[in-house]
Amino acid sequence: MLIVSCAEQSKIYNLTPQQASDLLNEKEAMGLFVLNVHTPYEGEIEKTDAIIEDWESIANHQDQLPSDKNTPILVYCRSGRMSTSAVEQLQKLGYKEIYHLDGGMREWKKAGFLIMNEPHPEDSQG
Repeated sequence: MLIVSCAEQSKIYNLTPQQASDLLNEKEAMGLFVLNVHTPYEGEIEKTDAIIEDWESIANHQDQLPSDKNTPILVYCRSGRMSTSAVEQLQKLGYKEIYHLDGGMREWKKAGFLIMNEPHPEDSQG
């Protein structure tokens, strides 16, 4: 008996903030889909396409993801923990090209990049 697997391995790339910024500059040309999986919402990186706060169950939100599994996806959260789980789930769902912002929005901000709609501590007081 011959068993042939048609499943291709996913390519996963861990990116520094600068590498992620460079990738975002090519977003339109490469058809990049940008996904924020941080819970609760604490802002986003410009050019984000979807926000899935149910980071533990990405499969339940496939309607928000690209139907073409060859679409490259950049995933991030606040620190990298939730997005690491999301990357594994996207891989299981069959996505072939996944980029992960190592250190999440915290490292993005430390590198001098903007977080859009970031809540300010004084907004939650009183």
